[in-house]
Amino acid sequence: MRARRYSLSHCLMLSALPGRVLFFLLVLVGNLSAELKSRTLGGVPYYDLASVGRNLGMRATWTKVSQVIELRSQWTTLRFLVNSRYFELNRRKVYLGKPVILFQGRPFLSQKDYLLTVRPILCPQTLSPKRVAHRIVLDPGHGGKDPGAQNNGVRLREKDLALEVALRLKRQLLSDGYEVFLTRETDVYIPLDQRAEFANRMRADLFVSIHFNATRNTWVRGAETFYAGAAGRQLASSIHRELAGKCRMKNRGVRFARFAVLVQTKCPAVLVECGFISNASERARCVTSSFQTTAAQAIADGIRKYRWR
Repeated sequence: MRARRYSLSHCLMLSALPGRVLFFLLVLVGNLSAELKSRTLGGVPYYDLASVGRNLGMRATWTKVSQVIELRSQWTTLRFLVNSRYFELNRRKVYLGKPVILFQGRPFLSQKDYLLTVRPILCPQTLSPKRVAHRIVLDPGHGGKDPGAQNNGVRLREKDLALEVALRLKRQLLSDGYEVFLTRETDVYIPLDQRAEFANRMRADLFVSIHFNATRNTWVRGAETFYAGAAGRQLASSIHRELAGKCRMKNRGVRFARFAVLVQTKCPAVLVECGFISNASERARCVTSSFQTTAAQAIADGIRKYRWR
């Protein structure tokens, strides 16, 4: 089927036709520094996906009924679905930080996802080799269909505690001037390999996965931190020293483990266990706002004191 050429204004008028597959040809733009105008939605800056296509010199196809927009060039097809946190790059799924949203009948992509995921994949030469701020990826463990450790008696789930600490830690690190990204900011399931892939794609300087522990031996308590490489051990030691001390927890030590999120990341990576929810006294602390804030502050202090290379 041959696509007719429409101006952008024509496409907006045609979008009112129900069930119609619309095609519009976007002008090839050789200068990728052309300015994209963002729109803030819910406190987050977004780009109109049609403008993203124009900026990348790709043809855009918007299918209103199925809520799919495709950006095509001679060799590449990007396929976005409204309300999805993934897009397809030549039929291969790529993780997004935030879902594509619909606003006034048009699909929008978050600014961070464009600048840090889509554009670097298509145009790696646009990445700056130097950055002023250190970039940190935080990984709240589990999520969605994977609750992690649980205590059914009090309806307590590890995934909820991990996310709460991660969000507090994010605010701490942002206030210190770090660049911070989360593998998840809501209750969604993210496979382990995609968490590591996200950190690598973000070109993270550090990766910190946050968890809570549980065991059948309810007397067991304390904090422990895992690493998989020499650089990770230094980071683990720095964080663990602060966490065990500031939270006044039993020090269970820094331990080696070949967890997927540790061995698949290219930067120093650690997995922090912030306490045992199977232990009654420790569980009572872990659920409090004061403990979660202190744990986040302790991890942040450990990151600050880490000897950056």
